[in-house]
Amino acid sequence: MLDRLRTNVRAAELLASVFDFDIARLDPVEPVRLASGSELRVVAGDASGGTFFVCGDGPVLYAGSEGSAGIIASDLDSAIRLIVGVPTWQDVVPHAPDRDAMLAAFESSDAEMTEYEPLIDQHRSEVSAELEFGQVAVEELLAGLSRCLTDLSPDYLLLNENGDEYDPL
Repeated sequence: MLDRLRTNVRAAELLASVFDFDIARLDPVEPVRLASGSELRVVAGDASGGTFFVCGDGPVLYAGSEGSAGIIASDLDSAIRLIVGVPTWQDVVPHAPDRDAMLAAFESSDAEMTEYEPLIDQHRSEVSAELEFGQVAVEELLAGLSRCLTDLSPDYLLLNENGDEYDPL
């Protein structure tokens, strides 16, 4: 997936400018490591200073600039699908694992986003076409996010260079 993003300028441009997933932002806010010692590879950043990492065995961990972190997807393909399908995913995270509350948060934040980005659905379709993704239902994306936050995140504890733990997302 990362190779496809690097060679698909249009998809990378839309992911950075519309979906806040910029593969050119590769500097985390601070040096970090996984408590397990597993590999941690930066793949993108966002405008708030957050960083997306691929953990050694595939899951995608997001570390926010304010000291919280968690697994958001089981692999990079799933992370991109989540970011495109639920671009306001960070507004949804606090409601996990309650899927009804997550869906309500998504619907509210997505409506607000549409006011500021009226072409969001067109951009979603374009990125999906560029990366040859099929459409995934929002409910399925939210279920995957919830599973990752509750089931996978505890196994991927992020530490800063002083050994301090990041808070859960």
